[in-house]
Amino acid sequence: MQERNIGSVLCWGEVLWDLFPSGACLGGAPSNLAVHLAASGLPTALVSRVGTDSLGKQAREALQLRGLDTRALQEDGELATGRVGVKLCDGEARYTLHSGAWQRIVCDDIAAELLSITPAFCFGTLSQESDTGLSSWRQALTHLPESAIRFCDPNLRGGRIDPAQAFEHIEAATIVKLNEKEAETFESTYGCDNAVSWLLEEMNVALVAKTLGPHGSQLTTRAETAHHPGFPATSGGDNIGAGDAFGAILVRGALAKAPLANIAEAANLYGSFVASNRGATPHPSVPLLKNVAQLLGLG
Repeated sequence: MQERNIGSVLCWGEVLWDLFPSGACLGGAPSNLAVHLAASGLPTALVSRVGTDSLGKQAREALQLRGLDTRALQEDGELATGRVGVKLCDGEARYTLHSGAWQRIVCDDIAAELLSITPAFCFGTLSQESDTGLSSWRQALTHLPESAIRFCDPNLRGGRIDPAQAFEHIEAATIVKLNEKEAETFESTYGCDNAVSWLLEEMNVALVAKTLGPHGSQLTTRAETAHHPGFPATSGGDNIGAGDAFGAILVRGALAKAPLANIAEAANLYGSFVASNRGATPHPSVPLLKNVAQLLGLG
């Protein structure tokens, strides 16, 4: 199966250092997504913003080591690199978010050039909560090729949602990934009985991926639905970044135009690997990547 080959897949949004009691790990949902996309074999670039501090330098170096194009990783001379405190409660993360450079991402010339040739544009909602971030994201949309996949992971931590802003992000998307809690938030916020049906029928989203925690996932288009029961995570992991890992393989499969059932299996397989490990971006093994590629018809 041939993938579109125009330019690098582009991830837009926050780079954050996850501050665990045991130490710091690089995170931020768009950054995690980008790392996993690159691990899957896709050329991937990240548009984000860090400070000129040591954490910013370390973030750039860490992302480059994972194979990312960091030309669009901007530097802010005033704000610090983003940080988020993380505490684990029964394997689930609780976050304390700190402000930082990620709130002032701009759509500069480098970003515009990358946007104009990307086959897929991936974004969340967090970095657009500031006026600067929202304006820049809107500008980014104007540079995209008409054929580009637009993947949105709303990432509504703690049920936070601005109805108008979330609506605008969904309206711009062709693929939306959400979890069960986010689906419930959508249903209560927008007055719909079923978030998946609403996204497909009212918002004109082409593919909706609903993750179901330990029960796998459901991928739905207007023509078909593929449910996968998931793969059990081994003990010792923390679930952080598992959804981002799932999203990366979802995008990879959509670009490859793989069968929906195969995408579901591959995304759950990769997501369970991340959930079985500590941190958001553990290094996948060669056999795992081969299995994913075979499922998607890439090897």
